[in-house]
Amino acid sequence: MSASRRDSNADGVKSFFWIVDLAIHALLWLLLASFLSVLADVGAAHFIWRDDPVGSIEALVRYYLGETTDPELARHAADLAYRSWFGWTGVDASARAWQAGTMPTQGLGSMLRPAFSGSTREALIVAMYGIKLFGIRFAMLMMTIPQFVLAIAVAFTDGLVARHVRRAQGGHESATRYHHAKHLLKFGVMPLGAIIWLVAPVQLPIYLHFWPVSMMTVIAIWNMTKYFKKYT
Repeated sequence: MSASRRDSNADGVKSFFWIVDLAIHALLWLLLASFLSVLADVGAAHFIWRDDPVGSIEALVRYYLGETTDPELARHAADLAYRSWFGWTGVDASARAWQAGTMPTQGLGSMLRPAFSGSTREALIVAMYGIKLFGIRFAMLMMTIPQFVLAIAVAFTDGLVARHVRRAQGGHESATRYHHAKHLLKFGVMPLGAIIWLVAPVQLPIYLHFWPVSMMTVIAIWNMTKYFKKYT
């Protein structure tokens, strides 16, 4: 009895603070995606861009800035992402001091000196550009939300019409289709599409990536709406 009461209390607290729970999960997901993005860029620099890793990541940043419809917003997002990784940690200040020749040789200020020499320096520069690239692509992802919302609204409306027709014709319930579409949407199409867009260290034309994702999302929403319930 007490266990069920505790469970109901926990569910009540969670439902009350759902916005905080959602914000924490979104922040953790964003942190993980940014880490994977930088890791992918450094890996590509080591294994694919061996001739000119810094030039390759710079070309990738220029490519996505050219693809976005709002370069100013993308630059702001890139700067914000850069400061969140290298600003408050002091890495950017140390890099500027090293470039100016004013980095101390002793004490705490000299701890990052080895990172600015040899191949480690190249990897650090790639990581710095990589987090800016992540910010640009995240801004582009956010700018696709209105189109996604419109497509989902159309699919939802059409799915309701198809559900009404199915009920009027005495169609059979199909919980399997509903749950398959729900799992495809929740664990497949949207998170996988977002991760590929944010992480892959390649030139992805936005229309070539988001058209298939949009179509699969629309189909999943349509199936979920059509087979949600036979009776209310």
